[in-house]
Amino acid sequence: MNKKVSHLILALLLFLIVGWVLPTPDALPAAGKMALAVGVFAIAVWITGCIEGALSGLMIVFMLTITGAANLNQAFSGFSSTSLWLIVIGFLMAGVMEYSGLSKRIALHLVALSKGVSSRIYWSIAASIALLTFFVPSITARTLLMLPIILGIGESFKAKEGESNIVKALLLIVAMSGTMMSIGVLTSHVANPITVGLIQNATGTLVTWAEWFKVGGPPAFLLGFISVFLIKIMYPPEVENIGDGGSYVQKELTAMGPITKREIYTLVIFLFTLCLWATDTYTKIPVVTVGLLSVILLLLPGIGVMDWKEAQAKIPWSVYVLYGGGLSLGAVLVSSGAAKWLANTLLYPLIPLSSTMQIIALIWIVTFLQILFTGGGPKTTALTPIVIAFAGTVGADPLIMALVLGMNMQHQYLLPVSNMPNAVIVGTPHISERELMKTGALMSILGAGFFSIVVLTYWRWIGLL
Repeated sequence: MNKKVSHLILALLLFLIVGWVLPTPDALPAAGKMALAVGVFAIAVWITGCIEGALSGLMIVFMLTITGAANLNQAFSGFSSTSLWLIVIGFLMAGVMEYSGLSKRIALHLVALSKGVSSRIYWSIAASIALLTFFVPSITARTLLMLPIILGIGESFKAKEGESNIVKALLLIVAMSGTMMSIGVLTSHVANPITVGLIQNATGTLVTWAEWFKVGGPPAFLLGFISVFLIKIMYPPEVENIGDGGSYVQKELTAMGPITKREIYTLVIFLFTLCLWATDTYTKIPVVTVGLLSVILLLLPGIGVMDWKEAQAKIPWSVYVLYGGGLSLGAVLVSSGAAKWLANTLLYPLIPLSSTMQIIALIWIVTFLQILFTGGGPKTTALTPIVIAFAGTVGADPLIMALVLGMNMQHQYLLPVSNMPNAVIVGTPHISERELMKTGALMSILGAGFFSIVVLTYWRWIGLL
């Protein structure tokens, strides 16, 4: 039997067992039990990858309705979330940045600052990723953008496949340090808008771009640069100067020619967008509204950079369907009482702890659970409703607890399937799975440990906790 088919059968059996075979606990409403059954099915297919993400989203909606866990409007509620549309806007903007050539030019100019010095190139790549975190709203897009630049540098100084520490380190910096930096910017990773959407569904409060950055930006970028330092220690450069590798960047810039009107227009729109996002706490203009305006200006006939036919190909509609179904599931888990029951059952040992220790314990738990999830998005979708319910149980502010834990859902460094950037760099002949896992294990401990310290320091200093 095909492996995927057997995994799908197992997921369906778990769905049937939870929904109809296991007894219903007194504290769990009937609708909650059905929602829980759908949730178990969703987690099983996300872990095994036995069906495509979009199909799992459609199946979630279907199962929520036929089981009575939710009515049709509730089952489709996730697709009306503004946070879901922010993901679409992000991919459109990333597509325009790539199409215009601006993102590549920015990256090349930053890498050129190293002037061929090996130790500097590590920090140049890190600086490129840090800046692109604001301009390219997708960690996968940023990784794919930097990949040919790094491989081109390696080819230029004749780096041997699988033997060059410089190439290994640069790839790991893009994938892992870049993921850490994504924690700090609302529009830089699909999991961030998902967190905001689930918080809004549960509390009615919308977290703004500026509020997210205030909480997550400083620690995320500090963590990202600390990780670069550790990766440099793990993979020290084998030569002091990459010579022709530095000239490769100059050749690429020369080939691109002078900056074009299209790039200048794109840069102006993106800077305009970032200014409005950064001041949304004061202007009260929603992040999605600003994003829609920017996309319209970038695609408008006559003055835009791309037309819709070209742009829509950049949107992974499967992601839209997947997370639309996931958001619906999260909302139903909360409204049906299933999330509250799960929180009381699974997280009961944490109740006697102080609120600070509860958060620290949860950070380590969600980091460990990366072994079960293929990406921060599915993990966020599955676990955030439980965190929100747990906050209600212990009398904590669900917004703050979900926000803090949502940022830590992105610690997905350990396995090739844990994060799309991991899969991208392992797909090259320069990084082995063993090297990825060794580095990923250290980055996981670093991420959870660092944010445990942030709980005790920075988040207290700004009055969050």
